Formats: sequence, structure tokens, C-alpha cells
Amino acid sequence: MSTIFLVCAALLFAAAPVAVAADPDLRLATLRTAWVEPVDALADDHPVAACLAERLPATVPMTLAPIRAEADVILRVTANLSNSAKRVLLGSLGGTPSATLEATLPHGTRLWPDVAKVRKGNGAIGLAADPKCGLANGLLQHLREAMRQARNAAKP
Repeated sequence: MSTIFLVCAALLFAAAPVAVAADPDLRLATLRTAWVEPVDALADDHPVAACLAERLPATVPMTLAPIRAEADVILRVTANLSNSAKRVLLGSLGGTPSATLEATLPHGTRLWPDVAKVRKGNGAIGLAADPKCGLANGLLQHLREAMRQARNAAKP
């Protein structure tokens, strides 16, 4: 019986998608004006995007564009804020809050083709006062690292 459980668990984890950020476009390191938008303004995306926009200038060398048309880069946020009951029942099988960030040029060209996925497990979410800003902080750290990778790859 336990062998069947182990085999099923192994298959489940092997089939689970893992988001890995690809090498960013070299232009990502040179962009200085950003527009942050939630993919779905009526979903969990909105509060995470708001927190990300608030903290962006303090984390990376970018300022917020007053309107979308003036932005060098569009940062699109998707989030899934699960409730505490779901986190307790499902744990790492989809019950933890998660968020993704995608960087594109205003005309749609992806600069960071694979989205960065941030997961905070039960208890670890305490890195911020609430999960929304904890996820935003994680996404900003991924963006900062992608900008560093782009800068270092552009050096001769």
C-alpha cells in the first residue's frame, strides 16, 4: 500500500509544472520607466500589482510611468492568493499563494519570456505583513536578478 502511495506521489511531483525564468532579453537592463498592470483587475492580481508598483522604485532602477504610453516596459502581474484553509489542506500542492511577473515592451515583445514564479509556503509568508506584499517583494527580487543577468550578459 505504501509503495503505491510513493509511486503516485512521485508521478504527481514529476508532472507538476515548474516555472523557471529564462535568460532575459539584454534590453531589460536598459529600461528605466515601467507601467505595472494586473492581468485581471478583478482578481488577486490587482492588490499584488499595486504593492509591486509601490515598491518598484526602491528595489530596481526604474520609475513608474504616469500613463501606459510613456512606459519603456510593461510589467504584468498574475496572482493567486489562497485562503488559510486551502493552504492548510493543500500545502505545497497548490494551496500556497503564488504570483508571476512578465516584462514586455509596449508593443508586445517579451523581454523576459518565462515568468518568474514566487511561492511562499505555510509560515514563510511572514516575510511581509501580508501575502500580497510578500509576493510583490519576491517578484521584485526576481526582476532585479533578471536585470543583473541582462546587464552582465551585455558586457564585452
